[in-house]
Amino acid sequence: METLLIILVMVGVGSFIGGLTNSIAIKMLFRPYEAKYIGKWKIPFTPGVIPKRRDQLAKQLGQLVVNHLLTLDSIQKKLADRELHHKVEKKIEKEFDHFLLQSTSIQQLSDKLGINLQANLLKEKIAEKIMEQVRVYLQQHRDKPIKLWLEQAVTEQDIDKASGFIRNKGIDLLNNEETRQKMEQVIQQYAQSKGFLGNMVLSMFSGEELALKVQRLVIEYLSSEEGYQWISRAVHQEWSNLLEQEISIIETVFEKEETQHLLNKLIQEQLPVENWMQKPIQTILVPFIDQIKRKIIPLLTDQLFNKLSTSLPEILNQLEVEKMVENQVSSFPTSRIEEIILSISRKEFKLITYLGALLGGLIGLIQALLFIMI
Repeated sequence: METLLIILVMVGVGSFIGGLTNSIAIKMLFRPYEAKYIGKWKIPFTPGVIPKRRDQLAKQLGQLVVNHLLTLDSIQKKLADRELHHKVEKKIEKEFDHFLLQSTSIQQLSDKLGINLQANLLKEKIAEKIMEQVRVYLQQHRDKPIKLWLEQAVTEQDIDKASGFIRNKGIDLLNNEETRQKMEQVIQQYAQSKGFLGNMVLSMFSGEELALKVQRLVIEYLSSEEGYQWISRAVHQEWSNLLEQEISIIETVFEKEETQHLLNKLIQEQLPVENWMQKPIQTILVPFIDQIKRKIIPLLTDQLFNKLSTSLPEILNQLEVEKMVENQVSSFPTSRIEEIILSISRKEFKLITYLGALLGGLIGLIQALLFIMI
C-alpha cells in the first residue's frame, strides 16, 4: 500500500510540474507585456518572447505576406479568373439597371459629380472639335478631287432643285422694281455712249420702255422650259467642273479667319446643347441597352481587369504592402496579438499543456519505480 502511494504521489507531482511548466512557458510567450524591474535591475525573461520580438515579428510577417501570400503572380492569376470577371459583369449590370430606373439629366449628373458643365462652353468645345476634324480631313485629302467627298452626298435631284431655286430667285430678282430701274439706267448710259445712233434709239423708245421690254423678255425666257434647261445645263456643268477640282481649294477657303468664324458660329447655333443637358440620360441610353449589356459592359470589364493586371506591379510598389503590414502589426497592442494567436492555436496550446502533464507523470512513474527498486 505504501509503495502504491509513493507511485501515485510521484506521478501526480510529475504531472503537475510538467503541465505547470508548459503552461508557464506558453504564458511567457506573451507575458509580461513590458519589461519588469526591481530597482534598476531588469527581471530576466521580461517582457515575453513575442512582445520582445514584436518588431522583428512584424517585419517577418510583412515579408511573409509579400513573398508568399499576397504575391504578384497570385493576384494576377485571380484577376484572370473568368468567374471573377463574370461576377463583376453581373454587379455592373445590376448597377446599370438601377441607374436606368432613375431620371437623371446630364446637368444633374454633372452637378452631382461637381463638374461645372456650361452649355456655352460645351458648344464651343464641340464646335472646335468639329472644325479640327474638318481641318485634318482637308489636310489629309487635299490632293484628291472634290467628287470623292461630295459626289455621293449630292444627287441629281439636289442639283435639279438647285437649278429650280436659281431660276426662281432670278425671276424674283428681275421682277424687282430696283432691278428695272438699274436696267433702265444701264440702257440709257449705253445708248448715250453710242452717240447719234444711241440718241436716235432713245428718241424712239424711252429708257423705261426698253428696260421693261428687256425685263419681260428675260423673265419669259427664264420661265420657259428652254430657259430652265439652259440654267440646268449651266448648273450641271459648273457642278461637274467643281467636282474635278482638288479639295485644296476648299482648304484655302476654310483656312480664312472669316470662314472659320462663320462656320464656328453656325455650328454653335445648330447645336441643341441646352436640350441635351436637360434630357434624362436614361432616355438616350434606352435604344442601346441591349448592346451595352452584351458588348460594352463585358468589354469594359475585360479592359478594367487587363489594366489592373498590367498596372499591378506599380500599384503594389506604391502601396508598399510589406511596410504597411509591418506598421500595422507593430501598432497592435500585445494583448491583441495574444488574442489573435490564442484564437487560432488555443486547442494546440492546451494539448501542449496536457502533453507536459503526461510526460511529467511518466517521468514521475519512472522515478517512483527506480526509487522502489533502489
